[in-house]
Amino acid sequence: MLGAIAATACSAAAAGAREPAAKFAAVQALIDRYVAEGKVPGAVVAVVRPGPHSPLFLKTGKTAFEGGVPVDEDTLWRVYSMTKPITGMAVMQQVALGKLRLDQPIADILPEYRAMQVLIDPAKGLDARPAKTAMTVRHLLTHTAGLSYTISGNGPLEKAYRQLGLMPGIGSLGRQPGDGEIPDLQGFAKVLAGLPLHAEPGTMWHYSVALDLAGAMLERLTGARFDDVLARQLFAPLGMASTGFSVAPKDLSRLSSNYAWIKPDQTPLTTPVVVDGPVRTDWLGPQRLLAGGAGLLSSARDYARFGQMLLDEGQFGGRAVMPRDTARLAMSNLMPEGVFFNKTEGNGAGGRSTLFDTRARPDGTPAGSYGWGGAAGTLFQVDRTRGLAVVVMVQFMPSQRWPLSKDVQTAINTDIMS
Repeated sequence: MLGAIAATACSAAAAGAREPAAKFAAVQALIDRYVAEGKVPGAVVAVVRPGPHSPLFLKTGKTAFEGGVPVDEDTLWRVYSMTKPITGMAVMQQVALGKLRLDQPIADILPEYRAMQVLIDPAKGLDARPAKTAMTVRHLLTHTAGLSYTISGNGPLEKAYRQLGLMPGIGSLGRQPGDGEIPDLQGFAKVLAGLPLHAEPGTMWHYSVALDLAGAMLERLTGARFDDVLARQLFAPLGMASTGFSVAPKDLSRLSSNYAWIKPDQTPLTTPVVVDGPVRTDWLGPQRLLAGGAGLLSSARDYARFGQMLLDEGQFGGRAVMPRDTARLAMSNLMPEGVFFNKTEGNGAGGRSTLFDTRARPDGTPAGSYGWGGAAGTLFQVDRTRGLAVVVMVQFMPSQRWPLSKDVQTAINTDIMS
């Protein structure tokens, strides 16, 4: 099956690679409309095809509603949860090296996770029982580790996360009175281990801090800081010079502004407000908690390189960044048997793995597609069946404010079929 997908992708590339921008007229029209309607100040879309790296960049608008400069492929965007696929691939590189196994208990690397407790009733309190199943590397990669997120509910466990500062990637935007001090990554892992789990590992998909914990696992495994691990394994080999956990003062002019369309109490706004931008940003200077689930800044140019590597099954610029079989495995469904995301979808290493072909819908995708999105509207997809990877950079919160994901997929489908 995977060989057939690869062959289809290669033939798609041979038939239509390196299209002119006019080939993606529907995508360009879509982002132009979003800017004209005041939904976003600017947007950049990168499209890559298999083979030599020659991305197509579609762009429109500026970095801010209040002035700003024209966006381009080097504008910096907060990719939030699009950090997860990057962390996932870094873990899979260690699997390829034989340093980790997918079904290996993480307690082999993080011994504080050797005797976990599981909540008896997540809605009522923190009373817990001993876990029956060891948390594994696979569980971390697929949100089946039994962990939670402060954005995944407001029960007793999520409140405990807040009180202990276990809020990776949240920044000042999501902090509330009474929230604890943010720890560093190893402190995060140790404090998290002292709390019970939301569910038995391997039994359900529950969006969580699992990829942040995976970053701590990589630190412990390699003896290096997580940002150095990512730089060595991915960013340097791929030439992702603008991707990291913070922005340098000299690069503030490249930073887009992020806008909220809701008040802190979740009341909708008719006019968005700046919540982070060049004038005041949480990403200036070194970060205390290197959040492998939501902490990165990147550019369309950089993330397109990551997309190219996955589209070409681990290869980039004539070298193997990860073995082909590992890349294919990482983008496949890694979930425990019988567990699904959103009832019908799978989860690969840090991103959704589409199980069923839904191209009968205007916004459908082929089976085997892989990708994820970010809290500020950014999107990423690798479609090896049709031979393209797409990166969408925008900044608006919450990401559900506009139906950008469906709109983009519909536009891509229109352009591919035209």
